[in-house]
Amino acid sequence: MILSIDIGSTTTKMVLMDDKNNIKDYTIKNIGVIIEENDILNIVKEFEKNYDIDKMVATGYGRHKLSFVDKVVPEVIALGKGAHYFFEGAQGVIDIGGQDSKVLKINDKGDVLDFILSDKCAAGTGKFLEKCIDILKIEDDINKYKSDSVAKISSMCAVFAESEIISLLSKKTPKEDILMGVYESISNRIVPMVNKLNLNNIVFSGGVAKNRVLIESLEKRLNKKLLVPKEPQIVCCVGAGLMV
Repeated sequence: MILSIDIGSTTTKMVLMDDKNNIKDYTIKNIGVIIEENDILNIVKEFEKNYDIDKMVATGYGRHKLSFVDKVVPEVIALGKGAHYFFEGAQGVIDIGGQDSKVLKINDKGDVLDFILSDKCAAGTGKFLEKCIDILKIEDDINKYKSDSVAKISSMCAVFAESEIISLLSKKTPKEDILMGVYESISNRIVPMVNKLNLNNIVFSGGVAKNRVLIESLEKRLNKKLLVPKEPQIVCCVGAGLMV
């Protein structure tokens, strides 16, 4: 059995795969930014109670913090392999992570041919969306908030965008209209990256890919249907497991 560990800036994912690359088990833990090796080891021990683990591999934001793994894999490479695992015809990947957004171009084996990384500003990342939801005080299902009206958020800077959201709230702008504006702002970051790489058959991975309304917003702007795995948060983790 291979245990792959993807340590992101917000969540840690673990996937257990057998020697035929079948997914046998997985878990997603909201550990947070401060990652201690012992916290990861405690989760690993839970797997070891039920499975015989032969090798372990790490990827993601905090991959170098684990001294006990057999191999470390860059997340961009793992994403390509993971996307191909879930959708063999995939030609590209959109991954909106907590700290950055990535768009990849891959071949028919899941090898990365080219990629664009956006990490200079929080706008367009999962952390930006999380902050906006916090400002809007939305605590229930985010997919309930949908509108045909889009509040204009003109700033491409996360800090100024947050100020705009607060201003819109003070003007009694409906939360769902503001949220649609946030989605449009994220799309404004992602769509040019996709167009630059001229992608089709695009896999959408990461926790943000669970947001159905954002998916619709991106699909409308791209004029393409996105491929979303049943559990989009484990794509990178699965890809790492395939590389041991």
